[in-house]
Amino acid sequence: MNWDLPLIIALISAIFAGVGLILNWLALRENNITRQIQLLNDSFKSIKETEVMLYKEYKNANQKAKREWDSLLFNSIEQFAFLVNEKFIKNSKISGFFDDAVVMWYEQIFIEHYSKEEVNNPKNYPEFKKLYHKIKLK
Repeated sequence: MNWDLPLIIALISAIFAGVGLILNWLALRENNITRQIQLLNDSFKSIKETEVMLYKEYKNANQKAKREWDSLLFNSIEQFAFLVNEKFIKNSKISGFFDDAVVMWYEQIFIEHYSKEEVNNPKNYPEFKKLYHKIKLK
């Protein structure tokens, strides 16, 4: 009878510890999703701000100004693509939401603004190209 009370206390403590671990795991998982969304939002905001600059300032600009804008845009897209390709943004629903935008940026801006040699150069925006080709294979 002396051992019953400590055994019951130990059992209850173990149950609470198990429940605590499960709740902690759920909170960490939710925190990771929140961080992925924040990374995505920050990257996408940078891309959209640069894209808006095209329509406001660079639409009728000279070639040099357009190339500078291209560099800003595609460096932002390269960062976004790196985060997706390297699984910093793991959730496919989150990253897949922008698949159509990635295809549009590649086909309607990148290919239009760069020469065939620059597009085929493996040193130019490799993460962006990798993400584009991965999306096209879906």
